[in-house]
Amino acid sequence: MRLQSAQCAKLDMIISLARCAALIGLSTFLALPVRAQTTAPSGPTPDAVESVSLEQPAIFEITPISGTLKETVQQGQQLIWRGRGGPNDRRFQVTNISIAFLRNGAAGEVKMTFAGDISSLGYRPVDEAKLNVIVRTKGGASIYSWSFGISVRCSDNNRPAPLSERVPSDVAANVFTNVGTVEIAEYREPNYPRVMVRRCPS
Repeated sequence: MRLQSAQCAKLDMIISLARCAALIGLSTFLALPVRAQTTAPSGPTPDAVESVSLEQPAIFEITPISGTLKETVQQGQQLIWRGRGGPNDRRFQVTNISIAFLRNGAAGEVKMTFAGDISSLGYRPVDEAKLNVIVRTKGGASIYSWSFGISVRCSDNNRPAPLSERVPSDVAANVFTNVGTVEIAEYREPNYPRVMVRRCPS
């Protein structure tokens, strides 16, 4: 009888030890994900992207240079894309901007040209940054628009970016004769994605 009681006591001890071991193993397993989560890096990854927007449009007056050429008046206008961190959160910019209208008298053709110096300020767009050029009369009426994209490289530092557009023949004469101002703004259409940028490698 005593032998049976001793065996039962020994069995109870073994079961208790097994339960303790199981609880210790379970608690260790549950603690591992928490520890891994607390030691995970909190900073942005190199491929992280953020949205930016154009600070404000650039508006230019147009002045005749000759009978076949009209150009914008330079007054220090520039295009600056900013992040959402504050007024000094610049990402890239276009400076030394000019728009010209060149008329071919013999053919009646009108060509618009855009020129500007592109600079990366430590960031580059994931895709092209799209702009919209709106041609207006002196009274403010819109008579033509031209949309195009600009690419920015991390190495850009006042890189010239010339572009040109041939104005359709049915409106060319009206555009050249009546252009008074030009507005360059960020391209905006319903469902058109915002400009996204990625930090350049340091």
